[in-house]
Amino acid sequence: MANPAYNLIIENQPWTCKILRDGEDLLQVLSDYHTRPDQPSANPFHFSFNLGSLTVERHPRKVSFRFQGPGISVRIPLVGHWYGGGALINQPLRWNEIMLPLSDFATDDNGPTGLTTVLTPAWLNSRGLGLRVLTPFQLGFNQPPSRLLAWQKGISQDLIPFDQRPFRNRKSVGDGQITLVGDDLQFEILIEENILAVYHSLQESVGRPHQTPPLELLGAPIWTTWARYKDRIDQSTVLDFASQIQKQGYPYHVLEIDDRWQTSYGDLEFDPERFPDPSSMIDQLHQWNFKVTAWVIPFFHPYSQAGTEAADAGYLVRTANGDPYRVMWWQGAGYLLDVTNPAALDWYKGRLDQFANRVGLDGYKFDAGEAKFVPQDGVFHKPLTSRNDYTQRYVQWIGENFSFCEVRSGWMNQESPIFFRLWDLWSTWGTDNGLRSIIPSTLSMALTGYPFVFPDMIGGNAYFRFPTNKLVSGFFHRVVIPFLEGRLKNSSPHPDEEALGLSDVPPFLEKSVHFGYPTPELIVRWTQANVFLQVMQFSLAPWDFGEKTNRICRQYANLHLDFVPLLDKYARQAVETGDPIIRPVFWLAPDDERALVCEDQFLVGDELLVAPVLYPRQRSREIYFPPGQWQDHWTGEIFHGPAVVQNYPAPLEKLPFFIRQGGQ
Repeated sequence: MANPAYNLIIENQPWTCKILRDGEDLLQVLSDYHTRPDQPSANPFHFSFNLGSLTVERHPRKVSFRFQGPGISVRIPLVGHWYGGGALINQPLRWNEIMLPLSDFATDDNGPTGLTTVLTPAWLNSRGLGLRVLTPFQLGFNQPPSRLLAWQKGISQDLIPFDQRPFRNRKSVGDGQITLVGDDLQFEILIEENILAVYHSLQESVGRPHQTPPLELLGAPIWTTWARYKDRIDQSTVLDFASQIQKQGYPYHVLEIDDRWQTSYGDLEFDPERFPDPSSMIDQLHQWNFKVTAWVIPFFHPYSQAGTEAADAGYLVRTANGDPYRVMWWQGAGYLLDVTNPAALDWYKGRLDQFANRVGLDGYKFDAGEAKFVPQDGVFHKPLTSRNDYTQRYVQWIGENFSFCEVRSGWMNQESPIFFRLWDLWSTWGTDNGLRSIIPSTLSMALTGYPFVFPDMIGGNAYFRFPTNKLVSGFFHRVVIPFLEGRLKNSSPHPDEEALGLSDVPPFLEKSVHFGYPTPELIVRWTQANVFLQVMQFSLAPWDFGEKTNRICRQYANLHLDFVPLLDKYARQAVETGDPIIRPVFWLAPDDERALVCEDQFLVGDELLVAPVLYPRQRSREIYFPPGQWQDHWTGEIFHGPAVVQNYPAPLEKLPFFIRQGGQ
């Protein structure tokens, strides 16, 4: 491919850089700094200003910017469509649609501005441009007006609606710029012929897995205890769940034992009251042809045996005076594993391996690891470059030592040959962490170099959610929650260490659709949407939602098995070529505006087009067909692209998907 011809126009009062290609104004980088050239130079260019200095260097396919100085701030006006960046709570495919206020670009869990668990400081643009930030920074993306931020200020995170994390730019009131702020800020602009070339250029920088994860995970669905039982699990519950899966005739592969199987968080021992004979339980599951994994986290309860051992050995993040640092996570206060300490990681791996060998586990579900849980003033064995460095080290260590596993966090971990799970999804239809967020979230991760991604549990986590009515919500926050928290503290031997658990929600509310429980229709459409997204994972039992729901979900779980060879093929190709498995439809039409804005369809490789129904009571939908001939799987009808077909029939039993005809 020929190098794209581009020119730079640089001004000094204030400093700006304009990038042109074939005379077309592609992009501008703006600042408020009044600079002076240090010396005449064609390349690189050197500038000085009151806060520090700047070096701009041209390369055949990119321009690099290296600032020296505190609190550097630059702006890039939005042009074209921007993709990538990672996962958000209120997830679009195109970042132009959001308004993200200036905040640390750091991996998060339920972040107040909308950032979540897997982030990459890189974005791709439909004009053939890319942006990659190389140093710690704050990001403002199309920032909202001050009146929205003033409304948000002072409101607790739990009360900020999901659909406003980040804000949607529905009325085009954002500032229309990407804002980067950081000390000694460094970033680069990639310049290519189109967005696909930018993807490959970016991937060369971030790397790709050197091997696939265990491809058996692409096969029969994973079943996990969490959404159905939350933390109310025991040995009989696990065995009964496995028995029901078999009796209902579903394919299965892994049974995941989620929270709360441990004696204390961090201790790798089954609670003997809940699990009196865990080895025999796992033996029974193996006899039924299940593989078994268990949920683990890098936290240790302060009163746990492992926490005490790790504290004595110096394996935990510490305070300035040398005590183990108590961090807050979703289950209360706990100690945090120091992933910068090789001895701590060896100790932790030894414990995990020994435990798995002793009880017969096949693998682990690794949870957490986000920068959110890393204290700014924590003391580590080796200093972190940023809190994101914790995420990167944690996940890299997992990828180097475990394969039959999953993780949910990531920061520049594209080379790790493991499956990355989307953050815990809510049981709703919307883009605000519900069904409609799955496709854009998966594609955002794929476009930043993560080929092995799977959605969270089918139907979501059935988390208790407060109704939108302010009076009802206020009653729960002011009366119900304080009552439940008081009851918890009165009954806990360690009240300062405990958090209000999901099992404390009154049962008569827990399964109400008014408080976050899914409907049968949502379970069906969610199952259909997951069929081709690499890994299927059930937790909510379809048979709990009626026989019709059960029949349809079982049909699609079996349909998934028919296409495992196709998923296997593109998984291997992802390692060989770097092309993602799940692709946006613009992969086959990078210059078609209809394809560039399509976020409710996806491709499996280049040969399967999937267009699930994502709205309640919808029985037909519009479908965009990329170039080529596409055969309807169900009817055999051929559709010719590029084209848009209106009112394609999609009754509840039908997932629209199409197979590309001709050479691939």
